Amino acid sequence: MNFNLQPIADGLPMSRAGDLRSPLQTPRGSTGGLWVPSRPTRAFTMVEVALSLAIVAFAMVAIIGVMPIGLNVQKENREETIVSQDAAVILEAIRGGNSSANIASLQAACIQIQGINASIVPGATATTLDIVRRLSIPRWDTSYLTNLVQAHFRSMSGNLADTASAGSAMAFSYVVTSEVTNFTASPTVPTNGVSYLTNNLFEVKLTFQWPVYDGAPGVFPTRVGEKRLVVRTFISGQLVRETNGYTFRGVTYLGQ
Repeated sequence: MNFNLQPIADGLPMSRAGDLRSPLQTPRGSTGGLWVPSRPTRAFTMVEVALSLAIVAFAMVAIIGVMPIGLNVQKENREETIVSQDAAVILEAIRGGNSSANIASLQAACIQIQGINASIVPGATATTLDIVRRLSIPRWDTSYLTNLVQAHFRSMSGNLADTASAGSAMAFSYVVTSEVTNFTASPTVPTNGVSYLTNNLFEVKLTFQWPVYDGAPGVFPTRVGEKRLVVRTFISGQLVRETNGYTFRGVTYLGQ
């Protein structure tokens, strides 16, 4: 019995093993009769794909949920900045009276006065000087009746869409309540008696409220938001009666 046995090298017959050569030794342009096994392809499993989609969905929900809060905070900060800048302009206009350089900047949509001189003045018929005089009306006059002066302003600062030059539907607006009162403290120094300070020192309080939800031309708004800013200051001088209100004048110090 004859057997044809072939030597085996590394588990392969010599006829196959003798053909195994390194790819570096293979002549260029030929494979040298090599048998190259194909590599298995790899991909994500369904579990990995589902987990990735879940992470992305969670991130998107978190971003979409937080974004409105951030935009709302930015809007509130912008509105408060506009009101703070306009408050300084209005306050200095009242302090300066007829000679104030800030009078030309005031643009009121409507002015409402409640009390002894109750009236509503549309902004279209009121000059900037009329606005200052009405905002300077004291809280209590000689008749001891309450005067509540409110003005509906459109913003004077900010971008073009927020300023008064834009349409009333787009411009940011707020309501200002002005309270002018005499100084009524009782200092112990005789030269600073009540009779002197009452006639020459006044407290001006401006209360800003926003946003305004309504307010047609010539009609004072009735729906105002809960945002509020209060500005106080003391103004020295005489409060002089004018045609349409009062103005401050820094003249002789009166003691009567």
